[in-house]
Amino acid sequence: MIAAWRLLRLGLGGLLIGGAALSLALALGLADPPRYGRLYAQAEGLDIAVALPAPPFTLIVEATWRADASPLHTWQLVFADAAGAPQFALSVHGDASFALAPPQADSLGFIHLRRPPESNEIWLHLSPTEATLRLNRELAWRGALPAAARAQLIAADALQSAALRLYVP
Repeated sequence: MIAAWRLLRLGLGGLLIGGAALSLALALGLADPPRYGRLYAQAEGLDIAVALPAPPFTLIVEATWRADASPLHTWQLVFADAAGAPQFALSVHGDASFALAPPQADSLGFIHLRRPPESNEIWLHLSPTEATLRLNRELAWRGALPAAARAQLIAADALQSAALRLYVP
């Protein structure tokens, strides 16, 4: 009987130590989405743009809806080639849906998108062969995207603030 209690205490101690180690690992970013390590460019404001390097890179946009924004409001990230011609666009709607045109032009509701007046975090991770879109760090889309030389945030009176960060290897 005493051996069973000792075994139970040992198991409980191991569980507490394991839980603390897991909590520490998660706090240090073990489960974060992949992101390249070196900050290449950053900008803050409502109508901001950044020149994009050739892939691979990670683009992170944090945008906060205006307090009076409605489900009908939309903001966009438009990606253009070197000549300025639009290649693709990510639209985030106030009704917690998004569209990535042209690959996925229809709006899709996404449970992890936040409605106004909260903020959303967009991660676009581009490797030379594949793009991964995460909305609030949850996988939303994966596939191929056309090459782009510039990204521009278009707030259209929907946002209170926005920040853009671009990371490269």
